[in-house]
Amino acid sequence: MRLLPTPGRSTPHDPIRHRLSRRVGAALVAAALAVSPSAAPIVGSVTTLAAAAPSCSLGANGAVKHVIYVQFDNTHLLRDRPNVPSDLEQMPNLLNFMRNNGTLLSNDHTILISHTAGGILSSLTGVYPDRHGQTVSNSYVRTSSSGGFSFPLSFGYWTDPVSASGTPTVPNMITPTGAVPPAPWVPYTRAGCDWGGVATANTVLENNNAVFVAGGPTPVRIAAKAGDTTLFVGSAGGFSVNQTITIGHDPGSETATIASIVSSAIPPGPRLTLTAPITADRPIGTTVYGTVTTNPNGDITKVFGEGSSQWNEARFSQTSPSGTRERTLAQTDFVGFSIHCARDSAICASGQADVLPDEPGGYPDFKALHGAQAIDPLLTGGPTVTGLDGNPVVDPFDQPGFPGFDGASAAASLAYTAEMQEAGVPVTFAYISDAHDNHGKAGNIHVAYGPGSAGYVAQLKAYDDAFGAFFSRLAADGIDKSNSLFVFTVDEGDHFVGSEPSNPSCDGVTVACDWDSLQNGHPRVGELNGNIDTLVQNQYPALAAQFLGASAPNAFTVHGDDAPTFYLAKKGANGGQLAQNDPLNREFERSVANLTAVNKYTGATDKLMVAMADQAEMKLLHMWAAADPNRNASFAYFADPNYFLADFGLPPGCGELCINPLFAWNHGDIQPEIATTWLGFIGPGIRPLGQTGDVWTDHTDVRPTMLVDLGLADDYALDGRAITEILYGNVVSHALNVGRGLYQNLGAAYKQLTAPFGRLSMASLRISTAGIVSGSGSDDSAYLATDSQLNGWLSRRDALAGQISAVLNAAQFENQGATSARLRDLTAQAKALVAEVEAAAP
Repeated sequence: MRLLPTPGRSTPHDPIRHRLSRRVGAALVAAALAVSPSAAPIVGSVTTLAAAAPSCSLGANGAVKHVIYVQFDNTHLLRDRPNVPSDLEQMPNLLNFMRNNGTLLSNDHTILISHTAGGILSSLTGVYPDRHGQTVSNSYVRTSSSGGFSFPLSFGYWTDPVSASGTPTVPNMITPTGAVPPAPWVPYTRAGCDWGGVATANTVLENNNAVFVAGGPTPVRIAAKAGDTTLFVGSAGGFSVNQTITIGHDPGSETATIASIVSSAIPPGPRLTLTAPITADRPIGTTVYGTVTTNPNGDITKVFGEGSSQWNEARFSQTSPSGTRERTLAQTDFVGFSIHCARDSAICASGQADVLPDEPGGYPDFKALHGAQAIDPLLTGGPTVTGLDGNPVVDPFDQPGFPGFDGASAAASLAYTAEMQEAGVPVTFAYISDAHDNHGKAGNIHVAYGPGSAGYVAQLKAYDDAFGAFFSRLAADGIDKSNSLFVFTVDEGDHFVGSEPSNPSCDGVTVACDWDSLQNGHPRVGELNGNIDTLVQNQYPALAAQFLGASAPNAFTVHGDDAPTFYLAKKGANGGQLAQNDPLNREFERSVANLTAVNKYTGATDKLMVAMADQAEMKLLHMWAAADPNRNASFAYFADPNYFLADFGLPPGCGELCINPLFAWNHGDIQPEIATTWLGFIGPGIRPLGQTGDVWTDHTDVRPTMLVDLGLADDYALDGRAITEILYGNVVSHALNVGRGLYQNLGAAYKQLTAPFGRLSMASLRISTAGIVSGSGSDDSAYLATDSQLNGWLSRRDALAGQISAVLNAAQFENQGATSARLRDLTAQAKALVAEVEAAAP
């Protein structure tokens, strides 16, 4: 899920990216594309399917005419309570479509740290986070040269940079060489296929930024009359004496100069005193804002250009108060939907240049369309797309267009997907928000549900109905498993945090689970929020004196998470991140490894740490950005999954620990329910194996499998491998087909060698943890020996993984086979190194 960050701090969850009390029927989809008779009505045009560009030919003998990729947020195949059917079990239209028509892989795995951004981006690119740059997400921390911290969001358009005082400007998404990673749509558009993105991370515009606003915008709080020299405002933050401000929007705005500022919340509250009287009456709600300058890196400036109509609308939105329809308008119009077109595609004739300056081989003369304002008329002839539930897709203020990432329900995202396919966009990649939180209207609120609660079950029923309508609509369009590749997956799993419902025998679908009543005065649902500053202060006061408070010589922060990453720095002109072996860093690691908290559900004293990784281990886990050391953590702390540890944004009066009922689904951590995901393939070239857990896969395997099936290739080496176990022989290369068994053995060994949740990584994490907690200030020899051992394995692992990756990529995409002896030797080497590390693990 996605949350906006608290200014100056890291992001704890993400409210921008996540998702009637009716019994879920047991109706099955037929072997083709039939749906439950109770499914929602088909909505939208089904008779005007536009022809895709004639040059778009995919798959063996051009068998694939359509590609439909859907990635959920936090949607589970596994049950969270034994009595309550899982998310997918409550969506039989989708579950049975995968089981009956293709292959559903139930032994798939996420990456580390497993959040929406990292999970989606690794699936889109086929590489681990150390090669696309989002090693910690959904936001991350950068340490400045003076020991300060900035907190960028992972979510940014593909080419967006990131910068802050004291750190160099670099790409937000960054390869080990410092370039922007190749974009995932490029093989498709180069092959003549238009590619549509529906809320899919970083392939669509992610912000409506056109300008910087210094001061406000804030609303007038008490109506002002012409001639007044005082404005009572919602907040005086960001304003300064002698600053010129603007009152109101054109027409009828005026400027004024600030003489003095009162920021106090004590009545009569914040106010600005002006050097001269205002000239017109200003009612409550009138916007007041300070100096406006162009933001050259804002998505609207970069894509549409300063002074364009889109830029002017975004400027208007950014100078409107938060929580208003005006402030939301530019996001609704420009964010969340994109179509990246093949060269000379008529669909993008009025679009903007699709600029990818770091793309291997160049990317000239391609265009894209961005935002509902441009795309909705193309799809429907008007400003509105109708969701598969029959309701218009709107934002929280009923403005048609992008509903927000948390508003990307199945009904909304699948409607846009169908509309794009019908408009002649043959490749669509869509995101669907989670169903286990109450997102209100178009994501305007966020409250957690417990498994089997009435609201949760109702949302899953709505999702199931949407998939029923989607498959029926596509079938009426002639889009089915005979001519279309369907891929369905999820970004991560979750660990539910809560006690027990008041009726623990409930199953949700026939008897709703009651999570609403209190238990011993506490909510029954909600993560245990731990304040890391207070925990350190209370349990290690001497250490806190070194890092907490304005007079402390050092500083630390965490990226709040179930698996928080810690950043330790020395303050001042010669500051910056502490070295891994710095005695203070080591004292800090050993201390926080022993932090405890009293569980408010059980009353037990819990040790918070489960595992720890510092630099060598983070590299083994693909959590290290070589080209931007400022974003690398001092160490990662994999915690008890019931806890969310942060140093900001905790509920008022939380103290050391409290229950936060707004969030109850933890991820990012290493527990199996978080790490284990699912992946479904259906269509030409895909063997119909039903549901199987026999093949171990992870996110990076999605892209190579799709590309091999479609007859496409990237211009870079992929970390994943094509899942040939599910592919027919006619879609794989001759080299790969001839040596299929040996390549599959090598691929299986390769995953255990290099995947974040492979056996080598999990064994080395146990070794890393033991090393970190060892020793003392006077004797750190055991830790140093462990660090040396991990670095040695890292070097050997990377060298061997590189060889295997080269062999797999050559066979998959270049039809260049290796000898049987070579394949057996690499397999044996991988297995031996995994066994060596496992043998050394405690």
